[in-house]
Amino acid sequence: MISNKYKGAVIVNAYWRGGDEGAAKISDALGRVGLSAPLLSIDRLDLRVAERGIFLGEPLDFAVYLDKDYALAKMLEKAGVRLFNSAESIRLSDDKMLTHIRLAEAGLRQPETIPSPLCFAGEDAPDFLRRVEETLGHPVVVKKCHGAFGREVRLCRTSEELRALRAEWIKEPHLYQKYVECGASDIRVITIGGKAVAAMKRVATREGEFRANAELGGRGEKISLTPELISLAERASAALGLEYAGVDLLQGDEGYLITEVNSNAHFRLIEEVSGQPIARLYAEYILSQWEKEENDGRR
Repeated sequence: MISNKYKGAVIVNAYWRGGDEGAAKISDALGRVGLSAPLLSIDRLDLRVAERGIFLGEPLDFAVYLDKDYALAKMLEKAGVRLFNSAESIRLSDDKMLTHIRLAEAGLRQPETIPSPLCFAGEDAPDFLRRVEETLGHPVVVKKCHGAFGREVRLCRTSEELRALRAEWIKEPHLYQKYVECGASDIRVITIGGKAVAAMKRVATREGEFRANAELGGRGEKISLTPELISLAERASAALGLEYAGVDLLQGDEGYLITEVNSNAHFRLIEEVSGQPIARLYAEYILSQWEKEENDGRR
């Protein structure tokens, strides 16, 4: 077993207040397999660009990176820290449009999606929304490219709603997506080390709510990891280079469509529903990777 001579951390956002306690569970699970990795808020790091490179005041060997700040993740890697997940995989999965582009490159099915052109001064092209409506129909799902827990996702049922939301979000990166009727539910699959380990169906419980996120009141239901779900989730994780991922899918009339891939998906609900010990499985994977890289002379 790896000795405690290696210093690790579970890095969380500066504004983290405990969330679903997943970060603490990962830290505890890593300790149980022999890797010391206490919780560390990103703002506590003495990390900066120095005159001749990246400076990290207190060195780290590895970190489970549960923030979404790509720049800080990249700086940590340049300072020699082995990140789970990598900075590049976080960049691709945190930006929903970049996620869709990479999934398209991998030949994975997803809802038809149109990116909004950047409008720095709030200007707009009058024909753009008409093309969106002609292509996607109504209702239209609108998402900010950066967001979490479904909070930056809206459903516009009319042209008036669509135009009002565009006026509100005009200066922010966002996208328009074809609505898929699936009974206000979706499927979440967790992958670790590129392998699917757990799945659940999420169902919205609030009246009129189409988003099934647990943070918005969605409940979880146990489902089987079918060969198709396994294949899709593992291909999506591989396309984005994620060692830990939450892959979200909708079941449309012609099969599954991938809607999002999350680099730091919360796992409390899926642990409860599926019975799979996600934190322990992740810790065991990190240990196996660390040992492999050490034996290969990469550490």
